[in-house]
Amino acid sequence: MVLQLPQMSKLIRFIFLISLFLIFLLPPTDPDLGWQLRCGELFWQEGSFCEQNQFTVLLPDYSWPNHGWGYQALIYPIYKFFGLWGLTIFNAFLMTAAFGFLFVAIRNHTLEKMLGILATIYFGWGVFSFGIRSQLVGFFFFNLTLYLLNKLNTRPYTHLILPLTMLLWANTHGSVILGLILIECSIWTAVAVNLDKPHILKTLIPLSLTSVGVTLINPFGFRIYEEMWRHFAGPIDLSKLIAEWVPPQPQVQQIILISGAVVLIYLMYRAFVETEHAPSLPFILYSSFLILPFAFLALKARRNVPFFFAVTSFALLNSLPSKKASPTKNQLAAFLAGGVLLYGLLVQLPQTIETNSSWQNFCQNKSLTLPGDAAEFLKTQPAGNIFNRYEWGGFLIWQLPEDKIFVDGRMPAWGGPESKSPYTIYLETLQTQPGWEETLDQYNITYIFISPGTFMDLLLAPDSQKFGWQEIYRDKISVIYKHL
Repeated sequence: MVLQLPQMSKLIRFIFLISLFLIFLLPPTDPDLGWQLRCGELFWQEGSFCEQNQFTVLLPDYSWPNHGWGYQALIYPIYKFFGLWGLTIFNAFLMTAAFGFLFVAIRNHTLEKMLGILATIYFGWGVFSFGIRSQLVGFFFFNLTLYLLNKLNTRPYTHLILPLTMLLWANTHGSVILGLILIECSIWTAVAVNLDKPHILKTLIPLSLTSVGVTLINPFGFRIYEEMWRHFAGPIDLSKLIAEWVPPQPQVQQIILISGAVVLIYLMYRAFVETEHAPSLPFILYSSFLILPFAFLALKARRNVPFFFAVTSFALLNSLPSKKASPTKNQLAAFLAGGVLLYGLLVQLPQTIETNSSWQNFCQNKSLTLPGDAAEFLKTQPAGNIFNRYEWGGFLIWQLPEDKIFVDGRMPAWGGPESKSPYTIYLETLQTQPGWEETLDQYNITYIFISPGTFMDLLLAPDSQKFGWQEIYRDKISVIYKHL
């Protein structure tokens, strides 16, 4: 049986979505997963929003607006009842839905949409590759918002769903500010173009104000915006400390600048030169307003790169002339979807099965090797305060709930002693800079739990008792010293 073009297009879209599901069938290797699960556990057991720092000896009882409490409350029961595979499958559904909304937010152009989505995945893989994490919930809501805004004039229900989306987003991840940028740019562009149409203004202005207002319905109110600002432009420059806040590589920066400029020029050309079947002026203005801020955010931090490519694909492809798909394009799209499906089946799926097949394999994953055996050993020792490797902080909070650690992934933007980032204090101590012993004494550190070959290990290993420590555990991944 020979498929007609519409049937073939539907089959291609289905295969492509299945391939995305397989690609994002990733093990949960986010370094912050452990403390997120502990916070989720505390929410269900104690009704706590995890706003008080009770996990570390550094900055004890520090109060912070834990805007991701909803995400934590969601993933904890998933892990409790379904384990690592539950989180893996949840990530696949979440990301397939996220890109599914981006796919349907763009009219026609199946092949081009697939290429845009694959480009977003490729350049954003540094964000996506760790599996489920709270930022991906933000990315899902981001694409959902793009879809709803694209349906604003044709689907009345979007006027209700947009504020609800902002409400849920504000209680799961701080990137809700990106959703407000999308909404405000869209609505106020439409308002500016329709100043002579009072009935439109009466609809759009309340929608804009409502979308902003509902974000304040959270356990911390306006403080979630203070936390966002602290990460974006606070006194502690995260771009010099944390990998995902560092600007993208120079070649990626060039691609962002060139692609953003090309799309902007094309939009202007479509609006003012090739006016036949051109997009509406509000869409041209809206797309232009979006590309500029998201290009800036992507150039500032690599964690924002996927948002730029999603917005750019949305703006460019919705401005292209609408044409029926040709047989040649359908064949190319089918070939592309099939290739991605094979990659998911033959490469990604076997890797995930291997990683999730045992606790040992999970701890020795390629993204971040975790000290599973060392943590099991430390469970046999009396509880104490641990000076730990930063990347292991979340894992140790999860695996050693009776102990207190030194630092973890929540803390880099928190203001520590002398306005230093806790991450800076950690590095100075790990590198045995002057005062490192005093720092360990100040926080009553019982165990040093670090990687072999670090400055501290090289100093202590030859004669740890000279410094008042004793080595009690060592393997290829970790070494533990106990205070005498």
